[in-house]
This record gives sequence, C-alpha cells and structure tokens, in this order.
Amino acid sequence: MPILQSALLGSGHSQALDFIGPFPAQGSSELITSNPDFFVRNHFHTPQISSEAWSLNVNGLVGAPLKLSYSDLLLAPSVKRVLTMECAGNVSGGAGVGNAEWSGISLAELLKQAGASTKANNVILYGADSGGGEDLPTDTHFARAISLEKAMDGTCLLAYEMNGAPLPADHGFPLRALVGGWYGMDSVKWLTRIEVTDQPFQGYFQQKYYVAIGANGDRRPLTRMLVNSKFLRPSEGEEIRSKTYRIEGVAWAGEGKVTKVELRTAASEPWRPVTMTSSSSMIWTRWSYDWTVPRADKYTLEVRASDDGGHVQPDLRDPSRQDSYEFNTPHRISVMARV
Repeated sequence: MPILQSALLGSGHSQALDFIGPFPAQGSSELITSNPDFFVRNHFHTPQISSEAWSLNVNGLVGAPLKLSYSDLLLAPSVKRVLTMECAGNVSGGAGVGNAEWSGISLAELLKQAGASTKANNVILYGADSGGGEDLPTDTHFARAISLEKAMDGTCLLAYEMNGAPLPADHGFPLRALVGGWYGMDSVKWLTRIEVTDQPFQGYFQQKYYVAIGANGDRRPLTRMLVNSKFLRPSEGEEIRSKTYRIEGVAWAGEGKVTKVELRTAASEPWRPVTMTSSSSMIWTRWSYDWTVPRADKYTLEVRASDDGGHVQPDLRDPSRQDSYEFNTPHRISVMARV
C-alpha cells in the first residue's frame, strides 16, 4: 500500500505524520525498500506532470543558463546510487525512512556545465507542487536551498528513476533532487528550476519549517541526518515462541558511517554489541543479534547506534527542543516471550 502523510499542509498545515512501513526486501544485501512501500511526505497535492511538456531551468549566478527537456536528461551520462532517505519529522523507530537505488544525473556536473559562479553560496531547488492556507500565501511552491558546497560535493543527484523504474508520481516524476545524507525535505520533488545565488533563501519552507528551535528561541536550519537505528524484527507486541530468536534491524548516520550498534533487552542490563554488515556513508547498515530468551516474560528491547563522528543516539531527547524534528532516541519495542 502507498505510504502517505496523514495531512497535507494545504489542508490545515498539519505536521502530524502517519507513516506505515517501510517493508524492505529481506533478500537484498542492501535492504532496498520497494517503490510502493517507500514513505511519502508531500506538502501539497501531487502534481500530474507530462514528461513532454516538462523542462528544468538552471539559472541565477551561472555563465551559461540551461533549459533541459526530459529527453535531454535521459541522453545525459547517468549516475546510479543507493541512498537512504529519512523524513526530518520521523519518530524513533518510525517508518519515515527508506533505502532505494536512484538513477539520474549528477547535480555537481550540471552546475559545472552551467558555469556556476564561485561567488555563489546557495543553490535553490524549486518544485512544481504548490498550495496555500493559513499564513501560507496562495500558490506558494515548495522550495529549499542547499549550500553550493553541498551541491558540488558529488553526493547530490537529480533522479529520474527509482529502483530501476521511472519515478512514481508521489516520488517526484519526472525529476527530483537527492541530497545524500541530509533529511528528505531537501530532496525536492517535481523539480522545475535550480537557481544559483549569493543570497540567503527566504522561502517559507526554509524559514518557517524545518528548523530546530531551542527553549530560548535560538533557531538553526536542519541539514544532516543524525545517527539512528530501528528494529525490523520483531515488531511491537510480537509474541516470540522460540528459545533462540534472531533480532534484525538497520542503522544509518547520514553523511557519516555507523561504527557500532548495541542492543539490550532490559533497562537494567548493559548494552551488548550486535553483528553488523559493512558500513558506508549515505546508506543504512544491516545488523542482527541472536537472542537466547532466558524465560517466558515481557521484554522491552532497545537499540542504539554510534557513528564515526563520536555521536551516539541519546537516551532522552533534549528537553529544551521546541520543534518536532530530529527524533533519534533509541528505538524501543515491547515483546512477549512464550518459551
């Protein structure tokens, strides 16, 4: 089933997210999330775009402005990458994260072709989706700016395929940005324009949304994904009927690499290391733990990850936070063992 947000901004600006899944393919070494099961977070209604009528404009502080058709994209040298994407509002252990293989063109190469000025510092990505309501002006398009440094570092992709198929409409057909290692709001969908600028972007979704707010009102923009992890099995409330049970999950660290994943089956117990597959930046890492169930009882399982920057998932969320983003406390689930 498609995985949808509970409400669109144009229908009341709700930030409450209600994701289902994802259900990654267990047989894949990289745990690829299928297109129908990959989470969807839209701010407005999905625009229906014809590939024949669509074009991408690259302008602003560039020496050679570009206008590309869909055919131009398909004829350009292609890049294929597996990238993990997480919604900035995803809760610990939530379904607002997925891992897919994306195909498209390099954003850095496109900006080089356009002759992006060295005086610029921001790249604004404009989507075709728009709406209005409450304090949002009518026909406001979703747009986000990323730093020129990030845009040129080789981790950003303009994708037209997802898991070997043309982008589904809800995932941004005909073209979306993929900003590797950063939260999903920067991976703008239904991309129509890229503007290179030397000015801070004052767009609604840059200034009003997707900022971390402290108790004293200090604000900082959200960018990099934090280290995080989740269980894939067992699920919340599952009954375990075998003496030995393989617990499985994934962990990720955005631009960093996961260096350690730990698990415990009771708050009074020490954290125990689990078995991990090799870790790479931008992609989640599989992990597993063969649990010998000591007795029939109710257990609370917890998992946490650490990255190569020395960051560990915190036991508690910073109580001074006044926003609904960057939830990365350990994933906790309750199970009943009947052995």
